[in-house]
Amino acid sequence: MNKNNSYIKKSSFTYCIKNNRNVKVSSVIKIILNLIAVLIVFLYITTIFLHTTSAQNPDNKNANKNNIGNLSSFSLSNNDVIYNTKVSLSMSDVRKKEILNRAKAMTTVKWIPKYNLIEKKCSYIFIKGRTYQGVPYSMDSYQVSSPKDFLSKINNSKILYGNDCSGLVSVAWGISRQTTLSLYNDIKNGSKIGNKYVRQISWNDLSPADALLIDNGKGKGHIMLYINSDKKNSDNLNVYEQDISTIIPFEPIPVAREDIRSKRTLMKKGYIPIRLTEN
Repeated sequence: MNKNNSYIKKSSFTYCIKNNRNVKVSSVIKIILNLIAVLIVFLYITTIFLHTTSAQNPDNKNANKNNIGNLSSFSLSNNDVIYNTKVSLSMSDVRKKEILNRAKAMTTVKWIPKYNLIEKKCSYIFIKGRTYQGVPYSMDSYQVSSPKDFLSKINNSKILYGNDCSGLVSVAWGISRQTTLSLYNDIKNGSKIGNKYVRQISWNDLSPADALLIDNGKGKGHIMLYINSDKKNSDNLNVYEQDISTIIPFEPIPVAREDIRSKRTLMKKGYIPIRLTEN
């Protein structure tokens, strides 16, 4: 009996040891599994947080966009769309001279009406037999394309032929008849005039044969062709223009002429410098 009892006790002790080992291994496995589960949940939450933060941060988007090539951009200024491209907006000196010469010719042409001709907008009468210099101002449909065209049409005419402000610039630039509104819209929309464009430029880039434009977006405006700036007073801009602003007794008379304009005043009024380009 003693031997048997001793054997039973020994067996029971061995079983307890093995059983305890199994319990410990099982507990360790459970702990490891729990840690893995917690880690997976943590990684999942972290991923969602980073994704949300990135989507809400515009700086990250801008940083990514900066890595995408060189794209054309645009900005809005005074309701005008200005496309900031890398195309050249320069004009050759020969081209500038041609434009200025055409404008000058419109201001120096001399003519003598054979009838009294009335400019209705200005309420001005060109007296028959009197010599005038410069193509007369006219907003009628009887526009002219050159001094030669004007002289051929005004000869023996009872109708007043001439140009308005945008007509003069159109002739000088060698483009189809434009208005201040059509030029304004062409600049805003980037539209072509024939095979050319009209682009807005900065005042610092103003160069001979550029133009100075203003329009309220409804057709009320004015335009003049820039010649150069006074060397002694940079605020004085020499321009060619057709303008109806006359003072009784109508001096200066409403014809194409060379004028002096204040740069500060034009900028304050909202004039913008523009240029005829190939691009």
